[in-house]
Amino acid sequence: MLGNETKIDNAQKIMIIEDNCLTICQLRDYLGSQGYSIMACKTCNEAMALLEEITPDLIILDIIMPDVDGYEFCKWLRSHSRLKMVPIIFLTAKTSLEDKLAGFQTGGDDYITKPFAIEELLARIQAILNRVSSYHHMSMRDELTGAYNRRYLKERMEEEFYRVKRTGRPFSIVVLDIDLFKQINDSYGHYVGDSVLVEFVKFLQHRLRKSDLIARLGGDEFLILLPDTTSGKAYFLVERLRQALEGLWFYYDEDGIATESQVTISAGIACSPEHGDTAETLFNLADRALYKAKKSGGNATKIAASGNEKTF
Repeated sequence: MLGNETKIDNAQKIMIIEDNCLTICQLRDYLGSQGYSIMACKTCNEAMALLEEITPDLIILDIIMPDVDGYEFCKWLRSHSRLKMVPIIFLTAKTSLEDKLAGFQTGGDDYITKPFAIEELLARIQAILNRVSSYHHMSMRDELTGAYNRRYLKERMEEEFYRVKRTGRPFSIVVLDIDLFKQINDSYGHYVGDSVLVEFVKFLQHRLRKSDLIARLGGDEFLILLPDTTSGKAYFLVERLRQALEGLWFYYDEDGIATESQVTISAGIACSPEHGDTAETLFNLADRALYKAKKSGGNATKIAASGNEKTF
């Protein structure tokens, strides 16, 4: 990988796989000036090594490469669950119809021939990223609350387990639900209950890190994924959330219904590698810890430990 990368915090990441230094410089300088974070690789093998650590938002790929050709690299990418949805734009000197068809058949999303107009490339990049963003929101988010859904959670959990194996850095999950939530629905109706769920997710989003993930498992049950977090640190984070929630009121005033509700939460925590190395193991332990928290009266946090749970 080239040492002079363009990195911009929180920017969309574009990987360039190209062996021509002049083309790399042109793309890096122009796309970097448009607000993208650029990673440039001169061989497909360099790109494969880098992709073990990061997931770009889009890849610009030459076909004629010194090691693995672009078609084979595209097939390799599409065979990996974590990377198979990353859009690829072929940027190549190969201009025949057969070459273009091969590019799309191997999984390319667009095909641009050299020489090219860089403004056109930018327009195509933006169109693809906008389309992916819209699809991602619709397919990966819970329709009511905007939290992530189980489908996206599964993908992220796979990434975190891979990171644990590679780096040894832990991550924790928190399974939590709202205490006595059914009483809100029974007393005020589902519109009020839905409003509480929406505001509850906003409450979590405002108090968690950008790297943390909130997923709705169903009903009033949620899972928080905390990268680079031990079970002990997760406990203190959840306790801060639980205590902050005790002082909040949720208001609803629509359709002739005016109510105010206070809620509390119960939570169970499990950590990898401390408690296990599979999603099923972690979830089962965190779920059991949640059950113990609810059984003890609710409004509590518990951590799984060696198949058992402990209270702080």
